Amino acid sequence: MALARDLTGPSASDPPVLTILGKGRVRGRFASPVTVFVILSVVFGLAALFANPPLRGPDESAHFLRVFGISDGDIIPSTQDERGRKGLLIPAALYDDYKFFETERQKFGTRGFNYWTVFDEYQRRRGARTAGKDERPPVFVPYNGSEAYSPAPYIPYIVAVAIGRILGLDFLGLLYLMRIVGFFAMTAVAAYAIAIVPHLKWTFVLVAMLPSVLFGRTAVGADGATLSFTLVGTALCLWSACQLSREGLWKRATFMTLCSLSKPPQIAFLVMEFFAHPLHELRRRLGAVALVVLPGLILTALWVTATSADVGTWRVVDGTNTPGELFEPKRKLLLLLNHPLHFPALVMGSLGAWDVKELWRQLIGVLGWLDTGLRDWVYPTISGLLVASCFAPLPLAPAKRYQIAAASVLTFTTYVFAVYFIFYMTWTPVDADWIWGVQGRYFVVLLAPMALTCAALVNWGPGEMTRSAIAICGATLSGAAVVDALIRANW
Repeated sequence: MALARDLTGPSASDPPVLTILGKGRVRGRFASPVTVFVILSVVFGLAALFANPPLRGPDESAHFLRVFGISDGDIIPSTQDERGRKGLLIPAALYDDYKFFETERQKFGTRGFNYWTVFDEYQRRRGARTAGKDERPPVFVPYNGSEAYSPAPYIPYIVAVAIGRILGLDFLGLLYLMRIVGFFAMTAVAAYAIAIVPHLKWTFVLVAMLPSVLFGRTAVGADGATLSFTLVGTALCLWSACQLSREGLWKRATFMTLCSLSKPPQIAFLVMEFFAHPLHELRRRLGAVALVVLPGLILTALWVTATSADVGTWRVVDGTNTPGELFEPKRKLLLLLNHPLHFPALVMGSLGAWDVKELWRQLIGVLGWLDTGLRDWVYPTISGLLVASCFAPLPLAPAKRYQIAAASVLTFTTYVFAVYFIFYMTWTPVDADWIWGVQGRYFVVLLAPMALTCAALVNWGPGEMTRSAIAICGATLSGAAVVDALIRANW
């Protein structure tokens, strides 16, 4: 009942809303952006989901293994090989198909390669298999960097694996079932965020339809859930800041905890709880703040401790032929203690003009394993529409707007610091001049607080019709660009 009420707008018992807008206009504003988002997501999302070949999502092979391991009860990874790499045992027949598509994926970009021939070969191999029960023992497969992920961003996929096992699905059937269930689940969560956010609805629509975001929802991974949970948490904080209702405390606590557990840097978004309350009442509401903030902080700390923050550093060691001792965290911490400016220098070394441009391109949408680009003109076009969508009125008192802007800027800064510090501690050798492994898609979650900052400080924007046209044009272009890029690159 609560979800249905949120998706259609507040009831007549919410007088603060009705003083801002007429009752009919409130319902129209709440329904229209959600409807547009759901329609465009389904049309372009399903097309992208099937146009994207198996394991061609970002780190999709590693995430597939992690979901399969969690569904087997390997919640905190414990199985490891002689090299100390954490992984899982999977049935031999499933491994055969997994390994086939993983091997073919690595041929991407070679002369004459396309997935028509890959699927022809796959069908030939399936036809050559002998009937009967496979008696081979399970095969150990390393998690390949997904071993530190908690179950939080994988909830829909875990359900899909359970269903797939009941149905006796093979690798392809299981993978696509996971994709479909995850896509619809995270699209529903993002739609919920758009429904409940009291302002910037059309901005949320465009953010949730950006090529990188749409693509993330169609592949097995953590990106789709992370962004969707972040949008809901942001929307609930803004709802509370507008003093439309005080019923959202447990919702904020739930979604902020899910947001924090999706990826460790996401704990930065707990800062947004501090604009959900009036400044003059903050001391009196510390209990409410603690209820929202502490579960995410405590559970994230416990999870990182339980998994020893293992993110598969061995992959970087093997891939770059760099001595493993250069990645030891203790050695890096000692360096930072003796040279406090070393880390800021590394961050600055990672943010040259070319690097910032490339990170932005990846944020908008460099798909696959950073090997599938959109058409060149799409990037500046979508970027312009995205920036334009951030200009919108935020009808709040100046003090509240500045409070929202300050908390959003602090969230942004904390998140950027957390991302670079984590990658410094895990994937960067101690003698490097810049921080390795950072990708633009990690920063797409910052678009919501960036939009809030812009709206809070400028407090001006075009009319509703213009904002909706900007968002719909950007969302439609984003969806079409994703499908076009996937077909051109893979088929």
